[in-house]
Amino acid sequence: MSRSSIMTGVGLAVFVLAYASLVLTGNTVIRQSADPGATGVTLWATLLPPLAAIVLARLVPPRVPPPQPLAGLPGARLARETWLLLAAAVIFPLAVLVVGRGLLYPVAKVAILLVVPLVGFWLIRKDGPAARSIPAPVTWLAPLPAVLAWFLLAEVSPLSPPLTQQLPDPVTLAVGSLITLLTASVLEEIFYRGWLQTRLEARYGTWPGILASSLLFALMHVSHIRPDAIGVGLASVVAAQGLFGLMQGYLWARYRNIWVIILIHVVVNLVYVDLLI
Repeated sequence: MSRSSIMTGVGLAVFVLAYASLVLTGNTVIRQSADPGATGVTLWATLLPPLAAIVLARLVPPRVPPPQPLAGLPGARLARETWLLLAAAVIFPLAVLVVGRGLLYPVAKVAILLVVPLVGFWLIRKDGPAARSIPAPVTWLAPLPAVLAWFLLAEVSPLSPPLTQQLPDPVTLAVGSLITLLTASVLEEIFYRGWLQTRLEARYGTWPGILASSLLFALMHVSHIRPDAIGVGLASVVAAQGLFGLMQGYLWARYRNIWVIILIHVVVNLVYVDLLI
């Protein structure tokens, strides 16, 4: 059995075990957000929208084959850049446990997920050519059925959780929303999909790259876990954020359009979308 097959099997097993453990322990409603007052969502609400998007993306191929970036990157350089990003993906959630989710949270995120990779890429590259892991999009219409299916199921249908979290004053909400848009919707997709997943795909294959990056994306949300419910908390972040990352990763691998997955992430994170709906 190849290394790619083993990694794919292990990654899929983690998702299956997460959902199975939640069902068997009766935790069929989980918290998707750490915001005060946010309501829980059912496992169906975490499962069906991403799966519908993945199925439709599978059925609608891009009209133009998407670019495969980093194909000509030397193996040693690719390995060093991959390990750099893996280290950042592990260090960031540990740093969040230390600094919390207050004012230092966005600073830590920008430092670890943006500044460290950019400096690392520059040091590793030396006199070599720049590597563009996020190519210019060549397909726009093909992802739309998947995006629309996800939006209708996740944001409009009865699966969508009601807006119950406590909202701050309008100025604080606007500033916080802008910070969230830049550091979550944009930065997280660039780091986890554009940089990390693309390199993992180049080294280990498409599905190992998608699964590994989605589980590391779930790991980023461990600060949501209550200390008295670590097992349920880990299963919950895999079921919710992990499966969302799996959908984003598949759309990225399928279409290589970074703006599509950033748009989806914007819809998830910005409370204004829920207010309009």
